[in-house]
Amino acid sequence: MTHIISPFFFTFFALSTYAQYNFDQLDKRMRKFVEDKELIGFQTMVIKEGKIIHYDMFGYDNIEEKKPIEKNSIFRIASITKCIVAVAIMKLHEKGYFDLEDPIGRYILEYKNPMVYQPDGSLKPASNPIRVIDLLRHTTGIGKTYPALRKQFDVLKSNRSIDLETEVKRMSEIPLAEEPGTFWIYGPSVSIGAYLIEKLTGKKIDEFLKIEVFDPLQMQDTFFEIPKEKQHRFTTGYFLDKPGGYSLLDHPKNSPYTQKVTFCNPSGGLASTIEDLSKFCMMLLNKGTYKGQKILEKHTVELMTKDQLDGIRNHKPNNDNHKPNEAIGFGMTFSVIKNIAAYPFLGSQGSYGWHGSWGPYFRIDPKENLVMILMTQMKGWDYSRKEIFEKHVYNAVLDH
Repeated sequence: MTHIISPFFFTFFALSTYAQYNFDQLDKRMRKFVEDKELIGFQTMVIKEGKIIHYDMFGYDNIEEKKPIEKNSIFRIASITKCIVAVAIMKLHEKGYFDLEDPIGRYILEYKNPMVYQPDGSLKPASNPIRVIDLLRHTTGIGKTYPALRKQFDVLKSNRSIDLETEVKRMSEIPLAEEPGTFWIYGPSVSIGAYLIEKLTGKKIDEFLKIEVFDPLQMQDTFFEIPKEKQHRFTTGYFLDKPGGYSLLDHPKNSPYTQKVTFCNPSGGLASTIEDLSKFCMMLLNKGTYKGQKILEKHTVELMTKDQLDGIRNHKPNNDNHKPNEAIGFGMTFSVIKNIAAYPFLGSQGSYGWHGSWGPYFRIDPKENLVMILMTQMKGWDYSRKEIFEKHVYNAVLDH
């Protein structure tokens, strides 16, 4: 497939800069994912020292219709939404609306006296309050670790809430799985932080994000509800249900993203482009500022992107390199390499990033002044495959 580079890309780099790096092995390996039917299509981008040194796209937006991926294709970014919402939450923190140690029950009465589920099925009052910092680092105690709790969360997910307020109130009726502040359990707690924004500012989360993040960064293609005039750019979503086999999961014509959206899901509901996501990543790499627009203070970004667990363990110990383990810590919605000596791949101490269930992924490496982004539309694609992308990026950059 011929590369089509938008004018945006030329504001960052000259072809002579691009040619200094050899990304042939990265391109070859990524295309093999499509040839092996692990992916339908993808985009990759690598930015170093403010310049795009690599950009590639290959495959299809919709394989049945033979519609190719385009430079401005819109992807579901799923849980990367959490990272963007976390930035919005921290903007309010900077303005003095709350302290990170504040109990959320002070602002959201439904969480004033949370109950903790016990192994015998009984409930007991939580000894610790859920604090604002717990929402951002996934230490609220909210989780599906018991079958009874999983069942309640499944009901919550299968019967969509009409709005964020309703979602949070319904979620507050589900008991906690553990005491707040005692374990890392990944979940939808960022949605409570988004509701905190709505309560304190009187603005809906989509409006707040547009004013405070998207407009200043000129992220013109990032939405909970994709406008009609842009829906032709929205990729078809697939599910990898067996090796070399996939099924169509979400077509733009009948997708929740293209219907009237009343519940803007802060834990996974945004769609975006690789260009928009690159602006967000560059803002973080530049410690809160992008092209003269200050989104956050430098110290706030540093706080968000360093390990905040302080010895709090992963509730489900594992060797997944995106979840807390000996090498990986967790900041405020970002996984962080806290011990590079224990990390099994190339990388840097302090690099951070996150991913989404539809396949998108980004990593920011301040030491190498590096951003890497992968966009795709395949649910069920194993996280470890993204480590292959990361490995090939570092091979090309460090060999230079």
